[in-house]
Amino acid sequence: MAQYAKFQALRAATFSPYTKDLRHVTAVIPRPWSRAVNGTGPKVKSVKPKDRIKWWNIVPGDQIRLRGDPEGAVHEVRKINKLTNRVFLKVVDSSENTDKQQTRPDKQVAYSRCQLLIGDHAFPPLPGEADNRTVRVFATRLATSAPRWVPQAHRWEWNRYAVNTSPRLPGSQRGEAEKIEIAWPERQKHAPTTPSAYETEEDAVTEVTYTPAALPELSNAPLPGEPSAHAYIKSLSSKSVDFVSSQPTELLVHKELVNPHSRAMKQARWQAHRLYTHSLLQQYVKKEYEDLRGRTRREARAEATWKWKQKLVDERKTEMKRRWRKRGDEAALAHKKVRKALKEERIQKKLQNLVLQVAPNQVIPRMRSTA
Repeated sequence: MAQYAKFQALRAATFSPYTKDLRHVTAVIPRPWSRAVNGTGPKVKSVKPKDRIKWWNIVPGDQIRLRGDPEGAVHEVRKINKLTNRVFLKVVDSSENTDKQQTRPDKQVAYSRCQLLIGDHAFPPLPGEADNRTVRVFATRLATSAPRWVPQAHRWEWNRYAVNTSPRLPGSQRGEAEKIEIAWPERQKHAPTTPSAYETEEDAVTEVTYTPAALPELSNAPLPGEPSAHAYIKSLSSKSVDFVSSQPTELLVHKELVNPHSRAMKQARWQAHRLYTHSLLQQYVKKEYEDLRGRTRREARAEATWKWKQKLVDERKTEMKRRWRKRGDEAALAHKKVRKALKEERIQKKLQNLVLQVAPNQVIPRMRSTA
């Protein structure tokens, strides 16, 4: 079952209109996440997995209206939260004193209150009027095609249709299955901006700053020698040493600059260790098969497996002791023993030099007779 990390659950509201996975349907949010620590801190809000919407037909960029709104105002969807079934609407507050528009916090509503805007349609004129009228039509019931996975885009895609509308389109009868396709909103492309003084220009990025050395044209010609690192270091501090920069150099510096604690490096070390243990087992089995000494192959393999496990245990103990010494625990233990010995010595000296002052009610005990 797919799970969310706590920071992912807190940032579940997304601006993306695409459905790239279905983790939000099966993810279980632990109960402690919904309670603030010591009464403060963020809380994770979610609904039960069985109540979550699997295929979202209302996505950021859509125009909707709210059920029960007497004004019938049209809002734009800003973002959605698939864990809480909430839709965030873009709210813009126009001030009368200034020409600027101040954006307030997004208003969020339930998914069930939203009705998609299909578009403006022409309706017959009302009684007493001569011209047709244009009315905005909203979808009160939606249907979808079968979702399909698109590997190139790494997401699910489907078509959405309006089965019932409000108001009902001219020519449609009650009970008749209408099917009007609703196009998905187009994502706005950001216009390219001119680089500022703190950004790198395209010419500086595409500039060629290194030209590798040319290889000999003949196949039997000797290859150029490897550059000397010592000569290069000397050339930086002394002008008398001439270092030819056109000599071939090592370009794969990612092995030196890569983070050794990254997931990829940990996985590579784990795979290398698994390959080593597998090859070690094969060596032990092969060695036992060469000299059976009256045993069956099954018994020989069992003994080789036991020796192999003991070898891994010994190597693990050796590695743990090496790490223990490397991080300084051995030196710390030796220092602790020295300090403990000095403390015991100080205590013994205090006891030896202890002198009781003359005071009343002091009695020197008599020595017991050994007879």
